[in-house]
Amino acid sequence: MLRLNNKRFIIVTVLLTILTLAISGCSKKEEGIVAKVNGERITDEEFDTDFQVFKKLYERQFGEEALSQVGEDGKTLGETLKENIVEKLIVEKLVGKEAVNMNIKITDEELKETLDEYINGMGGKEKFDEFLKNNELTEEFFKDNLRKELLIEKHKETFLNETTISDKEGKDYFEKNKDHLVVVKASHILVKTEEEGKKILDRLKAGEDFASIAAKESIDSASAVQGGDLGYFTKGSMIKEFGDVAFSLKKGETSDLVKTEVGYHIIYLEDKKDTYEELKDDVISIMKEEKYFNKIQELRDKADVKIYLDTKDTKDTKKK
Repeated sequence: MLRLNNKRFIIVTVLLTILTLAISGCSKKEEGIVAKVNGERITDEEFDTDFQVFKKLYERQFGEEALSQVGEDGKTLGETLKENIVEKLIVEKLVGKEAVNMNIKITDEELKETLDEYINGMGGKEKFDEFLKNNELTEEFFKDNLRKELLIEKHKETFLNETTISDKEGKDYFEKNKDHLVVVKASHILVKTEEEGKKILDRLKAGEDFASIAAKESIDSASAVQGGDLGYFTKGSMIKEFGDVAFSLKKGETSDLVKTEVGYHIIYLEDKKDTYEELKDDVISIMKEEKYFNKIQELRDKADVKIYLDTKDTKDTKKK
């Protein structure tokens, strides 16, 4: 893979992946519950339902022993998954309570409209029912999680709409984070061997069209159909060797061969956005997203949370 993207295994929730908060410790177990949030209970049933869904997703992707694998932090994937699910349920309670205070709600009509979009997107009710069956989900569970997702989205949208960022704040943020904000738009041709790459460089120097060659010769099938176009990307989102060269090119310039772990690249730089004025909308959007994350973090930090679930695995584990 050229882009450095992490896989995400989510059905109908966003907070399992946008929020990674440490569990501070477990209290003495209370029968039938895994946690309390400002006195409100999170039951074993709520936890177990979510856990089984995500457990199956991981096992289908990585095999039946996936959750026993140990990561760099010394925890098994199963332990980390349990912690994340508890945190997901905690934050859902917190956002749900605040949404009530803000008079934010999801109507039955909104839920039905979104559910219909899911069903139509899957090819109809029969396909949707097949999806539920294959994933051992009930429609009630799906709708319940969909309602929670919509509530979180509406809460977030309300917060973002009410948040303003001044130009001074935006410019200061841009200058401090420029290395992570500047983007380029580039195309590439990827081949397996240096010899193939040199032949293509000769063809380009002879005047052949970059996009046409990419479409026929590049082994990156995803971008080849777009004439090698990778769109806009930040330096850190690509393999280091590729990113270093792409960001060193001038607009309209084509690179020599660039060797990475996936083969040999020829990169053409189409555009670069490296000023605040060009990236203002992106900067403001990122800043608002960060403020929302901080808002969720603040809710979590101020909450009276008691966790009773022991997330430690007692089975033998295997190092990745």
